[in-house]
Amino acid sequence: MAWQTLRQKAISDDRAEWWKRTQWALERALDEDEDIKALGLAALDVLAGSELARNEELELLDIAWKSVNGLAEITDGGPLVSAKASHNAPVPQHRVQVTAARLRARLDMRLGRPTPPGTTALAKEEL
Repeated sequence: MAWQTLRQKAISDDRAEWWKRTQWALERALDEDEDIKALGLAALDVLAGSELARNEELELLDIAWKSVNGLAEITDGGPLVSAKASHNAPVPQHRVQVTAARLRARLDMRLGRPTPPGTTALAKEEL
């Protein structure tokens, strides 16, 4: 009985810490600075892979991903031209697009959704 209580407490503590890290990452992902935004998105990608993230939390991360500006071109299933390859976007913006694509791909995998081919391709690009 005591062992089960300790285990439940440990899981609860782990989830609370996961949420604190997620809040930190969300704040950065919604920052105006592209480098900070990319850092936040990359942290959210790692956090989305945690077994501590249940579907409800993954849905919240999905909403945050959709809130990041300038990502409309990777939300549909149509063709995508890499910002890096086209030289249309500065490096920080490209970093944001790649990290957002990686987060989307992970969320899609965890939530059992298909990922558009353009997003998959962008997620595989080097930073």
